[in-house]
Amino acid sequence: MNKFVTCLVKVAKVLLRPFFPFKVYGDRAFPNKKSLLVGNHVSGWDAVMFTLWTKNIISFVYKAEFEKNAFLHWVFNGLECVPVRRGDVDINATKGILRLLKNDKAVCLFPEGTRNPNVDCLQEFHTGAALFAIKTHAPIRPFYIWDKTRTCRRNYMLFGEEFTLDEFYDKPISRKMLEEATEVIKNKVDELRVELNDVLAAKGVKRRKRTKKEIERIKAYNDRQQTLAKQIAAQQAAAAAISEQEPPQDDKTTQGD
Repeated sequence: MNKFVTCLVKVAKVLLRPFFPFKVYGDRAFPNKKSLLVGNHVSGWDAVMFTLWTKNIISFVYKAEFEKNAFLHWVFNGLECVPVRRGDVDINATKGILRLLKNDKAVCLFPEGTRNPNVDCLQEFHTGAALFAIKTHAPIRPFYIWDKTRTCRRNYMLFGEEFTLDEFYDKPISRKMLEEATEVIKNKVDELRVELNDVLAAKGVKRRKRTKKEIERIKAYNDRQQTLAKQIAAQQAAAAAISEQEPPQDDKTTQGD
């Protein structure tokens, strides 16, 4: 990493923390080793808040559109962050992440791929994190951010225990296997969501009132999720119906005279 950029980040930590108060549960220090830090994505500030309120400075995966800003491009390069072009299979991003992990460096990414307006649930996770963890045998550290970051409003973050996907290490990599491994990662993050909600409920902490714009986004998100669930259910029902109509296969084959 660029020493000058890391020094700037350390100064920013001191200057910005008072404006973005966070209560962090769990160990917020990470060993300088190969590992993946994986969490939910509720705000464009998530990576910044993660950096402000953890003790280490690590590399992030970020959307390539930010490279259009010369200052951000310089900062991200200095921190060895990896740009990814969403909507495509970005080979360069994959190589960049694997290179960092193989060099025993930690990488943070948000498997949801895009910000989730509904902080009460998780979106589906992309399979990239599982692929990187399995190919490099990197341990995973999950975290959960409670709400969208707002200036001068307390937010909360919970870090879980490190785990591995070692049950998948000796299996051939396939789409189905990656989906199963991704579900393991998602469940770990979701467990943190439930745990943090319980902790804050016991303390009497309530979510802030949503703005009209946020309510509209959440409604649109929920509508999309319901539509997607119906489409998946219809596809599964159609597949089951076709399967039932197919005649059973005879183990023996017959040959004509």
